[in-house]
Amino acid sequence: MIDPPNRATRRLLLRQGLGLAGAALLGAPALARAAADAGAPALPQVAFLAPEAAATALAQEDDYYARMGLQEIRARVRAALPDVSLADARIAVRDDDVAAVRPFSDEARAALRDVVERLQPILAARAPLYARTPWSFIQLDDRAEGGLPHTRGPHIVLPRETVDHFVAVRREAAEAGKQPDVPRGGNLLVHEQTHVLERLYPERFEPLITKVFGFTRLAVAPITPWLSAHRVVNPDGPDVVWAFNLERIGGDGWILPDVVLPDVPLPRMPGDFQAVAIELARDADGWRIVEEHGEPKRQPLDKLPSYDGWFPFPDEDFHPNEIAAVTLSHWILKDVPNLAALPKMADVGAWAALGLR
Repeated sequence: MIDPPNRATRRLLLRQGLGLAGAALLGAPALARAAADAGAPALPQVAFLAPEAAATALAQEDDYYARMGLQEIRARVRAALPDVSLADARIAVRDDDVAAVRPFSDEARAALRDVVERLQPILAARAPLYARTPWSFIQLDDRAEGGLPHTRGPHIVLPRETVDHFVAVRREAAEAGKQPDVPRGGNLLVHEQTHVLERLYPERFEPLITKVFGFTRLAVAPITPWLSAHRVVNPDGPDVVWAFNLERIGGDGWILPDVVLPDVPLPRMPGDFQAVAIELARDADGWRIVEEHGEPKRQPLDKLPSYDGWFPFPDEDFHPNEIAAVTLSHWILKDVPNLAALPKMADVGAWAALGLR
């Protein structure tokens, strides 16, 4: 979900007109033909939640809002909330999300269904787990979640601006009288559906996170009062329990990648988000966050030498769920050149042969 500033991410490109998500997909036509030769896969199940059902789905996830601190809530509701208790603020942000729900037009449903249906042969050939998993969509006003696509439970949640992009692309293709082999926007939807699958099948994805990407799962997530108040909850990776050993990249010690907000009266979402590497220490009592002057000792994740280069793609590396979604969307769609030459891609492919079947 989250896009900290100064990172050339897929979503930032998306906001400039579907950018990378609309790029030509290298190798995808061959994948589609191979799937067709093996027999046409069943049509995907695609659902579009009506506003009442969408509002219920969002409101039911109370644990998501219960994790939020006041600073994040201020950013999300775009208000300073003076003299508002944390409990009341959590109710306010939940109600704000519910009020942001929007219905899908017939044209929007057709545009998204078209993308999913034309992805289906590629998914069936490359990642059958995706092909047999239902798709469910919720639409929100652009003010919610900073206008970023994300997931909640089994649902992909799209801002209105993104839905409008899919509609515009479908219109352009119709006016041109032809459709590309793979629809523009496919990368975005595969990325978000990866988060749905991570939530449904955590045991499948854990070997990718630990054995391929090199993270260590902590039995208990270490926390401090400052971090509890300033952390940003990522709906696509709410559990911040993944430590990374800097020895893997020539350093020393352990870090906890995270996203936090600074102490400003009215933080912006996502403009003020900071992707950071928080220093960890381990002793007889377990893991703890190293503190300095009452705050976690941390540095910008972008400034951590060689961290970006350890993973196949440098964007969205503040949580292993995001690293996996970026990597797998490219692996499935083959939409970047020299994919096999990127770090860890051979191991990703070996994992996917079992994990995504």
